[in-house]
Amino acid sequence: MKRIGLVLLLLFAAGMVFAGGGGQRSSALQSPPYKFPIIAKQDIVIGFNNGSRTVDFLRLVGDNMVEAAAANGVKIIVAESNFETERILPNVDNLLLQGANIIVDFNVNAEVGGSLVDYCGARGVPVIGIDVDYKGVTGEQGWFFGANNQMAGETAGVGLSQAVKDKWGGQIEHLLLFYNSENGELPKLRLSGIYDGLLKNGIQLAQRSVEWIEMGGGGSDTTLAANQKMTDWLTAHPNLTKVGVGTVNCETAQGVFSALQTANRDSHALIVTNNNGNQTLAAFQLGDNSWVGGSAFFPNKYGDYIVPLVIDIMTGKNPDKIRTIEHRFLGRGQLEEIISEAGLK
Repeated sequence: MKRIGLVLLLLFAAGMVFAGGGGQRSSALQSPPYKFPIIAKQDIVIGFNNGSRTVDFLRLVGDNMVEAAAANGVKIIVAESNFETERILPNVDNLLLQGANIIVDFNVNAEVGGSLVDYCGARGVPVIGIDVDYKGVTGEQGWFFGANNQMAGETAGVGLSQAVKDKWGGQIEHLLLFYNSENGELPKLRLSGIYDGLLKNGIQLAQRSVEWIEMGGGGSDTTLAANQKMTDWLTAHPNLTKVGVGTVNCETAQGVFSALQTANRDSHALIVTNNNGNQTLAAFQLGDNSWVGGSAFFPNKYGDYIVPLVIDIMTGKNPDKIRTIEHRFLGRGQLEEIISEAGLK
């Protein structure tokens, strides 16, 4: 179990004694609203704190961050937390001590990420959160880049609705939505949006037939957790044979898909995901089955958006706090695009 409370306590305790390091930063701490110094492009140093390169999506984002920084003539320093909450602050401190003057964090933990906004903001260092909204306890907001969560969800929902029409004559009995509460409220829109997309595309399903399944944390255990949750659900519901499933990412879908195969109930479900990856391609290679496709997120292009956002922030252009990527549904008819999204081409 992640020791979030302890980490937050350490965050604020460390905030009282931190001094020195980090080039442009002063040892004097600010009170909100935080002010950030204008820094010339050639002096920008990005501190990129990634969650884990063992997750394909994060690996692709990390690789593109390095590529985009080089293409834009910006220095980047990289750290990795392996989704261990207690490593996030030491990573960030180390990045700051190495001279980072902006932090880009991809640990998808809204609570700790919000604390980073205050911790770094007090030192004149802005924070960009990837795919999760970071808001400090002071009310200060970090910058956000990532999914347009409502659009992504509705896009996946429209893809699911078409599969329901094609395979089940437009009838569906139940909808399961797999999520991680530690990601915060914003990413839940990519799941509630699936239901909205179903309704908008003519599929009738009562709200009482929509069930949220809490994963109990994300990170590298997502697939195993989803497998166990889906296995338990299938055992408890032996008679439902038209079940839609929406997942927050491909790793979660992989666990759901495996549970369906093991229970010999693949024909009883249709799965849509948020993003497409190696897991999508592996499922497609098994032939016609429950895995329909997903909303494209293009993680191999995130850095192409984030690094220009960094430059705008640091050079005083005061960009909007939220920037998002466009989404569209990719299924079995768009294999080449999925291969590209998965970083295999």
